[in-house]
Amino acid sequence: MKLIKLFTVGLMIFSLLLATACSNSASSTKADKVTLKYWSMWNKGEAQQIVIQKIIDDYEKANPNVDIDVQWMGRQVLAKVRTASLSNDAPDLTDKSFDELMGTLISKDLTEPLNDLLEKQIPNEKVPFESVLIDNLLEKVTYKDNVVFIPYEVINSGFHYNEKLFKELGVSAPKTWDEFVSIGKKMKSEGIAPLAQDGNIDFYNAYYYYWLTNRILGPSKFKEAAGDKTGASWDDAGFLQAAEKIEEIVKAGFFMEGYQGSQYPAAQTAWAQGKSGMTLNGSWLSKETSSYAPAGFSYRAFPFPQVEGGKGDYHSTEFYLIGWTVPKGGNVGSAKDFLAFAMQKKYQQELSGKSSVISSRKDIPAPETLKDFKSMIETSTGYHPVYDGLREAYPEWWKTVFLPLDDKLVFGEITASDFIKELKAQSIKYWQKN
Repeated sequence: MKLIKLFTVGLMIFSLLLATACSNSASSTKADKVTLKYWSMWNKGEAQQIVIQKIIDDYEKANPNVDIDVQWMGRQVLAKVRTASLSNDAPDLTDKSFDELMGTLISKDLTEPLNDLLEKQIPNEKVPFESVLIDNLLEKVTYKDNVVFIPYEVINSGFHYNEKLFKELGVSAPKTWDEFVSIGKKMKSEGIAPLAQDGNIDFYNAYYYYWLTNRILGPSKFKEAAGDKTGASWDDAGFLQAAEKIEEIVKAGFFMEGYQGSQYPAAQTAWAQGKSGMTLNGSWLSKETSSYAPAGFSYRAFPFPQVEGGKGDYHSTEFYLIGWTVPKGGNVGSAKDFLAFAMQKKYQQELSGKSSVISSRKDIPAPETLKDFKSMIETSTGYHPVYDGLREAYPEWWKTVFLPLDDKLVFGEITASDFIKELKAQSIKYWQKN
């Protein structure tokens, strides 16, 4: 009987220990499960969304202990991220343009540093993360000596044209403003409107003044003048010269008839259909117009021309970057692991090809329609943000002071000299109130 009792007690103790062990194992497994919260700028069905979803699916298969809870929030994602960040409920990962992230999160110290990710190896490639990116790219996405942004898409702007048309006219891509004007006059003589412009898009209209100030005065001068509360910076002759160049092409009738009231995408559609010669726009334009461009249309592009005597460099190009950041308080370790996985060449090739974008990886060729824009990047002597970073630095000044006046200049409703007078006066008044 004693042996039976001892056996029974022992069996009970063993069962209890086994149950405890199983319980601890289950709770340990549950504790090891990680959920990475990712709020994205893309909408369901967009090419980028489809590829990134594939990356997420593959990552979860390779890492069964990780669930990525992704929300496709569209272009207003940052407003939601900022609100969540201020209430300590931000996602672990989000994506948008660097300029917008800088204005919304990064400059407010609401992002995590990602410095050690640069030495992390890309899975299946055995190379450091930093080594695959376009040279000097990360220099433009640091804040307080920390890398806080990982780009996966590179956008810039310039003049788009159809190579077939240029050959028919016997002209080649201009490098100087005078050459550009000469080509415009040649087109007009052949009955072709030199420039397409959807006037209802004010920030498209703003490309001309921004690029002209860049070529005449050099990068950052436009931004510096906008932030000058005295208004004295606008007295620099270069700002008037930039306005005069716009006045010159307006008076010469370079823009398509009715451009002031043209509703997007009417003008760019007309350009792709051969009804105008050139259009100044972002590198995304080839993707937007490919469905209605005729067979044989050859997408080419050239940088904004150099202005004689200008301080800007013809080979200085714009960088408008789309990429990821980790909001303050996010799961940095898991986010960095996912980013290293996502930057594998096979995924970035698919992202570039299906989205028709330039990859931030230097070893991925650009789509055929973007080769000239990729060349601008590869031969660049310096980079600057789109619109000199003005939209993010002084968003209300940009919207309420500059854009309305710039529209008047581009539409020929105000002279160059009056534009500068008004720009100075309204800037002083703006800063007195803000």
